[in-house]
Amino acid sequence: MQRLIPSFLVSRKNTILLMIFVFFFSILFLNIYKPFNDEHFFPFWKNDSLTPTQYFITTLLIVLCGITILSISRWVMYLLKDKIKLTYLAYSIWIFGEILIMSVSYALVVKIGLKDLRDFFDIAPRAMFYITLILFLPYIVSWLYLSLQDKKLHLARMVQMSKYIDEENYFAIQPDKFNLIHFNDDKGTLRLSIKFNNLYYIESFDNYVNIYYENKGKIARFLLRRSLKSIEDSYADYPLVRCHRSYILNINKVKVLRKDKEGLFLDLDYLDLPDLPISKTYSEQVVKLFYQ
Repeated sequence: MQRLIPSFLVSRKNTILLMIFVFFFSILFLNIYKPFNDEHFFPFWKNDSLTPTQYFITTLLIVLCGITILSISRWVMYLLKDKIKLTYLAYSIWIFGEILIMSVSYALVVKIGLKDLRDFFDIAPRAMFYITLILFLPYIVSWLYLSLQDKKLHLARMVQMSKYIDEENYFAIQPDKFNLIHFNDDKGTLRLSIKFNNLYYIESFDNYVNIYYENKGKIARFLLRRSLKSIEDSYADYPLVRCHRSYILNINKVKVLRKDKEGLFLDLDYLDLPDLPISKTYSEQVVKLFYQ
C-alpha cells in the first residue's frame, strides 16, 4: 500500500475521461437499477409521486452535483500530484473522502433542503452505500482500461526503441553477439576465430580468401579455403560490406572515403594496409553505409 500509484491515474486527460465515464454510467445505473425506489433513500418516490421524466431529471441533478464534487476533488489531486506522495493507501483514503463528502452533501440537502423527517445519520450511511455502489464499477473498469492503454503505450515505446537499437546502435549496445567472428572452411570446419573489431578486410584469392586482421599490434593474414561470395552471404548481419568483386571489408575500419582520377577508394584505419578500390557495382551501397 506504500507503493506510488501509476501516473496515468492522475493525468489530466485520463481524469477528464473518468469524469465523463462516471457521469454517464451513474445516469444509466440510477435509471435502470433505480435505487430511489428505496423510500428510505429517497422518500419522495412513494406512491409513484414522480413520473419517469421527473425521476430522470432528479437523477440528473443529483449526478451533476456529485460530479461537481468529484471534479473539484480530482482537480485538487491533479494540482497536488507533484507535491505529495500518492500511494495506494493515500489514493484509497482520498476516494473514501470523496464518497464521504458526496454522502454528507446529499444527506444535508435531503434533511435541510427537502426537510426530510428522518435522522441525518440514517440518511448519510444509506447514501454512502449507494454512492459506493455507483462508483465501484466505473472506477474498476476505468482503472483496467487506463492500465491497458498505459501498457500498450509502453509496449509501443519499447518496440520503437528496439527498432532504433536494431537500426542505429545494435553493434554498440549489444557487443557480445559481434564480439567474435568465426570462420569455417568450405567443409564447415572451424579454422579461425577473432575479435570482430580486429578484422579489417577479406580478399578473394582463387578458391581461397585471405583474411586480414590485427594481432599483437601487427596485421596478420590467414588463408582460408572458401569463396568470397559465401563469406558475404554468411555474415550479412555483420557490418561487412562488399566494395569490389575481390574485397569485403569491415566498414567500421574505414577512415576515409576519397575520389581521385582513378576512381573511389577506401582508406583503412591502419598505416600499412593498402587503400581498397570501390567498383561501380558496389559504390552506392558503400557510400550509403559510410555516411550512416
